[in-house]
Amino acid sequence: MSQNHEGTRLLPIEEQEPGVSKGKPAVQGEAQSQLRKSGYYELHVVSCDFHEGVLTLRGRVSSFHLKQVAQELMRQLDGAEEVNNRLEVVAPSGSPRNGGDSYSPDDSAET
Repeated sequence: MSQNHEGTRLLPIEEQEPGVSKGKPAVQGEAQSQLRKSGYYELHVVSCDFHEGVLTLRGRVSSFHLKQVAQELMRQLDGAEEVNNRLEVVAPSGSPRNGGDSYSPDDSAET
């Protein structure tokens, strides 16, 4: 436990009262930490921005699976009321895969 320059007691994140929202640096830091712990290198470079309860993910990943993994990791965070997953799914060459994660009936295999 520490005090700020005005003598107000500051609680470490793990000791904060339930229901007290965490600040931007704490939520963004936790988000980045979770992405780094995932074991997927591509998620290590995803950017996170937290504003008014909404955590936004930005960057590029090579599969819809990784986009989903990132979102699921963020759902476990305290402090973020909503996750805005703006990750773009791109082919390994860097070009978008048919507009990202959208599905078109033309993409299905013919029978």
